[in-house]
Amino acid sequence: MSRKAIIILTALMVLVVIGCGKPDKSAQGFWDAGIACYQDQDFKGCVKEYENLIKFYPEDTLAVPTLFALSEIYKNNLNDLPRAIKTYERIIEKYPTSEKAPNALFMIGYMYANEMKDLAKARETYTEFIQKYPDNILVPSAQWELENLGKSLDEIPELKNIKKK
Repeated sequence: MSRKAIIILTALMVLVVIGCGKPDKSAQGFWDAGIACYQDQDFKGCVKEYENLIKFYPEDTLAVPTLFALSEIYKNNLNDLPRAIKTYERIIEKYPTSEKAPNALFMIGYMYANEMKDLAKARETYTEFIQKYPDNILVPSAQWELENLGKSLDEIPELKNIKKK
């Protein structure tokens, strides 16, 4: 191999190593870029920015709020419920002591019950939530959801009056 080819290959390798190094944004930079994308209704761009925040700064204080926001974007804006659930599960698995972990588990149960109509998974998730977080403020809501799984609005006494109005 010629000396010129060796120099070119070495230069290319250096560029690749530099390109794979640190990101050009801080955690706050990714967060702000994600917000800007969201405001522009560029939800896929927002997901990209937020995923990069998690990838490069998994221990930053923005990591958990970012995962929660990602879940909400998948659920509400991209209508990708399985991905929303997977993202909530990432919070529970990677940040089990986070104050958002109980909310993430509750939201998984809620989506199974009310959006995916998978009552077995909803029951399993709500039961796990109550057992895992018995003192959480959402326990009464989880219990109410369990009591009313699969019922129509007409079958829930508390909601009959609301529907009539």
